[in-house]
Amino acid sequence: MKIFLKKIAGIKTACDMKLLILVVFTGVFLACSIYSVNVESTDSDTRARARDIGIQIGTLPTGTHNAITDVAGVKVGHVTLNEGDSIRTGVTAVIPSDDIWTARLFGAAYTIHGNGEATGIARINQAGWIESPILLTNTLSVGAVHDGVVRYIVKRYPDNNIVLPIVAECYDGGLNDISGLHVSAEHAIAAIENATNGPVIEGCIGGGTGMRCYGFKAGIGTSSRVLPEERGGWTIGVLVNSNGGRRHQLRIDGVPVGKEITGSPPKPTRDGSFIIVIATDAPLTHRQLKQLAIRATHGLARTGTPSTDGSGEFVIAFSTANIFPSRTETGTFPIEMLANGRLSSLFQAVIEATEEAIVNSMTMATTTTGRNNRTMYAIPLTELEKVMKAYGH
Repeated sequence: MKIFLKKIAGIKTACDMKLLILVVFTGVFLACSIYSVNVESTDSDTRARARDIGIQIGTLPTGTHNAITDVAGVKVGHVTLNEGDSIRTGVTAVIPSDDIWTARLFGAAYTIHGNGEATGIARINQAGWIESPILLTNTLSVGAVHDGVVRYIVKRYPDNNIVLPIVAECYDGGLNDISGLHVSAEHAIAAIENATNGPVIEGCIGGGTGMRCYGFKAGIGTSSRVLPEERGGWTIGVLVNSNGGRRHQLRIDGVPVGKEITGSPPKPTRDGSFIIVIATDAPLTHRQLKQLAIRATHGLARTGTPSTDGSGEFVIAFSTANIFPSRTETGTFPIEMLANGRLSSLFQAVIEATEEAIVNSMTMATTTTGRNNRTMYAIPLTELEKVMKAYGH
């Protein structure tokens, strides 16, 4: 301010005044530009997972990363297409094991409501195993992603040419130019090759880039639970692509958050979908994994959605404990199977992890503007914390 006053005092000509005005205007413009960038950066940097803002769902402890990758051998990869004014989409790949291409794992799939598509699930439930990574993308890109998985297999495993890829979709046409068909086979291959273990990036990433959930921006979310040693010590990991529910329905750990947070109300839109992927190292068979997949619906329901006629929800579950060899000399092979009486703890674990993964998919997402200048706002974390505390959390 002192410098500004000195400059005014030193003005002697109209030219000096014009120069001062230009300098001041430029400074204001740059300050506003910097402020704008900082706001965007701060919004992104201050996003947090549920536990980071005090939301503790359930009673079981999480794994190291609180992610599906806490199940040993499981990897996750993303390719994100966030370009121009209207491309907001991508691909997410879940790799059950490094040798999934040549050695199968017990698996199961469950359809909560089938207004959507998930390729390969008929094969999963017929054979009782999975033999492919699980890829998530948008509704009109299922074919391209399926093609990418096939091309990946043909190129790297030419002797293994009968695999049926697992590709599940959610509709992202609200924010994404979905009819532009921007996802290609190469993007699916890149997501597979990018897959790593350890922490999983959540929110507006990969297949979740253009998604929304309960009237807030959402996308990919994940969580895990580890059973106490006396209950088996097994790990359950869940990854979701969240894209459904109405604002007024949203409940987080029993709190009616959707009715309490009323700012930036979303415009009426179509019902969406949830894709839920479950991994465990517990030695479960196909039948037991089917029961586990069904229990994921309880975790989904706890967040508020009734799974409407316009939605599509699919659950895919697998166990890394038993490996199906391609061939054996006797035509048989031994497996390990958990006693049914030990399943209840796993049911609790998957319910808790599913609910938390959905919440993480929202709290980690950032406000996004896309096709036709539509904006989907992220759930405001400060307000969310206040609502949760008001209800005793």
